[in-house]
Amino acid sequence: MLLAGITACAPEAPVLKQVQARGELRVATLNAPTSYFLGTQGAEGLEYELARRYADKLGVRLKIITAADRRGLKAALAEGRADLAAAQLTSHRRWAKLGVPAEPYAQVPLHWVYRRGQPRPANTRALAKLRIVVLENTAASDYLDAHGTLDGIELHWEVLPRRGGMDALDAVRLGEADVTLVDGNEYAFARPLHPDTAIAFTATLPRDTQWIVRRDAPDLLESVNAFFRAEASSGRLKRILAEALQPPPDLERNTLREFSQLVESRLADLLPLFEQASVQTGVDWRLLAALAYQESRWNPAARSPNGALGIMMLMPDTARSLGVTDPMDARQSIEGGARYFLKVREQIPKRIREPDRSWFAIASYNMGYGHLEDARVITQKRGGNPDLWEDVGANLPLLSDEAWYLTAKNGYARGWEAFYTVERVREFVKVLEWRTAPAQRQSGNLERR
Repeated sequence: MLLAGITACAPEAPVLKQVQARGELRVATLNAPTSYFLGTQGAEGLEYELARRYADKLGVRLKIITAADRRGLKAALAEGRADLAAAQLTSHRRWAKLGVPAEPYAQVPLHWVYRRGQPRPANTRALAKLRIVVLENTAASDYLDAHGTLDGIELHWEVLPRRGGMDALDAVRLGEADVTLVDGNEYAFARPLHPDTAIAFTATLPRDTQWIVRRDAPDLLESVNAFFRAEASSGRLKRILAEALQPPPDLERNTLREFSQLVESRLADLLPLFEQASVQTGVDWRLLAALAYQESRWNPAARSPNGALGIMMLMPDTARSLGVTDPMDARQSIEGGARYFLKVREQIPKRIREPDRSWFAIASYNMGYGHLEDARVITQKRGGNPDLWEDVGANLPLLSDEAWYLTAKNGYARGWEAFYTVERVREFVKVLEWRTAPAQRQSGNLERR
């Protein structure tokens, strides 16, 4: 009985040992482009990549716990459901009772953003006379709470409710406010959705980003700090930050002039491979070639920041599942990409007719079938036809809008990028049809219903 009493009163094992004993690291994060989201072929995002590397170092599985906002992250820590929170966070007084900040691993600028066509505020003094808004419970609102007086100027701002149906950039775009303060990383991803906005100037002080660890876990905190020091000293942290936070590409860089030039210099040698893949799968070779150009510009050695490889930009796991042993081999990549496209297209409901069926498949190829279904649901909610590409394509960008992706089943996606990809592929297909029509290389035509 005495031994039993001693055992019952024994202190709980240190948290790091608990993590290793259960074989699982539990990380709370946000569904956001800078933290964690489901990409075309799996999980992506900076915090996911860092957490995955840390879990691998500990030799345990990674369990991601997504929260709707920072309140949800705090709840996950308070209730013991998460070992740490990782979502581009900065230590703030609101975290004090819930967790301890790890050492900062990066600094992020904050930008004052205004509407194009309006007078550009040049400095903090000019902000004092303007209508300022920020979204509640964000890095920007925390920053203003901590630095309400900037450069000796006292600022006043309005906080927009997160569930109010309008974010701060929308308020500026619509003229409901003059300026807003936006996290630099977030603005890089949001900019394509708000082309009417621009950076006025950057706040004087950047903000630190760090993980927040459970208060009762000093051993875990020490381990996390050691992990980031090692990643920084090896140069891996710098590389991961650069790749994961790379803003979307300049969407105007793909021009029909460049496309026409590369038809002569690159496609000529690859044409037999596209034709062979077409025979094997029944997919029009011009569609495969147009998709490959959009993915890699027909470059067999192409690599994307998220690890996709080759002409068809296949992720390593996807390539292996398709029997592709060398993604950089043009023949293997094209044949594997054609099979993958066929597999994706077969997921599209049979009632959807061509060419819309192929356009849906390209969108799915770009961002994943789950996100495509989310866009179709949104389209139906807004009174559109979920089986018509023109209607669904118009709603795809909403998957990048927090007001919509927080309620979508699969969360955030670069919907505008998927829409752009489909539209460019459609243009390229038309060019190839026009250029190859006299030769009549293949009788299939995507525009035939």
